[in-house]
Amino acid sequence: MEKLPEPGTVGAAIATFRVITSKKYSTIRQCIGNSVMLEPFDLPGMLLVTKGSDLAITNSFNGEASSSFLLVPGLDGNSDSVSLESVSQKGCYVYSGVNYQSSVSLKLRCKGESSDAEFNQAASFVMKKGISEYHPISFVAKGARRNFLLAPLLSFRDESYTVYFNINKHKKFE
Repeated sequence: MEKLPEPGTVGAAIATFRVITSKKYSTIRQCIGNSVMLEPFDLPGMLLVTKGSDLAITNSFNGEASSSFLLVPGLDGNSDSVSLESVSQKGCYVYSGVNYQSSVSLKLRCKGESSDAEFNQAASFVMKKGISEYHPISFVAKGARRNFLLAPLLSFRDESYTVYFNINKHKKFE
């Protein structure tokens, strides 16, 4: 949901979402017209949800209506773009603003709140393969307040990570 991240930053994991659907599709284009949920790559188990006109990421993986979006052809008319309409608030779309800046957060905007051309452009996104991908032997560790993606260190590109070592003080080294 961001411009292509610069190398050497944590942007790849932050800008990548997993599209969750009720059934399996072979391409993302087959999802158009269906309800989807968006899970941030770096926050497994969390979902993008609507909270009034704001969008938030929270751990409400219970399928509540505010986490569902209808994937529709891009409002800007481009063949490679899509738009995300809120299922619970018809006519309201995920909106990034026209003059995109990395610090601008996504909002939920309804048609008619700005000019049609401006709105259509700001509510349209290009979907493509994510910069970050789950490694085949990655898994999710469940935490008290959030889940963590664990994967081999050499599978990361441009993401920050922390290495933990468990040193057992009870054993003597001889």
